[in-house]
Amino acid sequence: MHRFTNLLLLIVLLGLGSTATYAQSRAVQDTMLNRINLMGQLVQSQSFEQAEVEAEWFREFIKRHQLPYSPRAVHLISKIYKANADDRSATRMLAEAELDARKDPSPESKAALLAMLVDECRIWELTDQALTCQKMLTVAQDSIAARRQRLSASHLQAQLDSVTNLRNTEQATEKQFLKLHRDHALIAGGVLGLLFLLLLIQLFRNNNNWRKTLEKKELEWEVTKGNLQFEARESALTAAVQAVEEEKSVQPRISDDQYTMYFGPKPEQIALLIEPNRQVVLYLKSLLSDRFQVETAFTAIEGLHMANELLPDLVVCDAVLNGKSGIDVARQIKLSERMNHIPVVLLTHRFGNDAKLDALRAGADAWFTRPVIDDEFDASVQRLLDTRKIRHEEFSRVLQLWFSEHREPTNDPFLLTTLQMIEENLADPDFMADDIARKLQMTKTHYTKKLKVLTGKEPVQLIREMRLEKAKILLEKRAGTPQVISELVGFANPGTFALAFKDYFGDNTLLLYTTPSRLL
Repeated sequence: MHRFTNLLLLIVLLGLGSTATYAQSRAVQDTMLNRINLMGQLVQSQSFEQAEVEAEWFREFIKRHQLPYSPRAVHLISKIYKANADDRSATRMLAEAELDARKDPSPESKAALLAMLVDECRIWELTDQALTCQKMLTVAQDSIAARRQRLSASHLQAQLDSVTNLRNTEQATEKQFLKLHRDHALIAGGVLGLLFLLLLIQLFRNNNNWRKTLEKKELEWEVTKGNLQFEARESALTAAVQAVEEEKSVQPRISDDQYTMYFGPKPEQIALLIEPNRQVVLYLKSLLSDRFQVETAFTAIEGLHMANELLPDLVVCDAVLNGKSGIDVARQIKLSERMNHIPVVLLTHRFGNDAKLDALRAGADAWFTRPVIDDEFDASVQRLLDTRKIRHEEFSRVLQLWFSEHREPTNDPFLLTTLQMIEENLADPDFMADDIARKLQMTKTHYTKKLKVLTGKEPVQLIREMRLEKAKILLEKRAGTPQVISELVGFANPGTFALAFKDYFGDNTLLLYTTPSRLL
């Protein structure tokens, strides 16, 4: 028993160790990619001195973690040293990259790095090193070509084996068939043709009867819908008249909602201010209160808690907070799967490229140097709101092409998971948004709000539109009758499906579906 307990403990410790090692390697890779992206941004902004500092840090980082150079990193660092005329550092870096290429066991990545080294050595006029890298590149390319030829040969051999097996199977099957005389075969073919013609005539009659029945049902649905709309208008008119009479007979009451009393209805959108200075909070409230319900937080912990609970439509955060940097707060919001859709505006006391660098490191959508100018702030907030509308239009185009051959991919894991789950459960009429929210480990309320922000659609509306888009594709391909297709996309009632299809596309389902009898 004691030995079994020790063995179990050892297995658990090994599992935890492997998990920690994987997490650490993943963090190292993310850090390396972030540093490469930062060097690229600094090169684009012509900040070569700061870029060389980042390049030296990057070289020490990959040397400490024993990571190889990537072609992009070699190109960026060479460009930085070229701008700063640092021949010595460039020579050492190219030599280190050549050593990494020699150690790389993968011919593909080795060839990519060597090709970049050849170009950079020629730029730095390192003829001998360029010639050496060119020779190694030729060897790597020959290895890749040889591997491709082996794969092609194995693929052709597999195809040949498959054709041989099919031929042997076909010959074995032909021996089992009954051979008929030509006259007997002609007689049997004539009988079968006559039976097929009779079945075709019967099918034509059944289709005509079915079409007439469906047209009659559609007419009944239209009449019922008109009656229901008329009754709804009548009941609404009666209720309005009764409300007016009750309002005349009852003395008006003063509303307890002070905001509604003085400023009108509250805006639907929420803005969160994370700012320790109360005067700045009052000033920003005056700029945002006409479009947002403004909530305030004075500390970083309070701001993150409120952002996680409220899921606001905008976060305005100061770069300097009590106890924690506002840059870290903005970064945590952007790294959170739950909150990464929220636009963040960063307020900083730095100017120029320093302010831009703060915003880039935090992942902010916009930044301002204090003091904030009201016109520029309003324009930036409006651009963020307009960007949301543009994303809604792009998602509508993705949704329309989702089931077609020209599907446009989406890079958002949240939207991709949502669309895939809905597609997998289209035939289930009881499928609800609760299942998607549960898989994403979110409450239904927070899932609905995030989906509305990213797509402009409620979950029920998105599920219904995907069912109808799939139905349209099936009807155009004549994959079945409208009744069968309505069941395939999760509509329990064909009449409800027909009305929903007409309301969404403006077309009747029968106009997209043509039976073979009509073609005759």
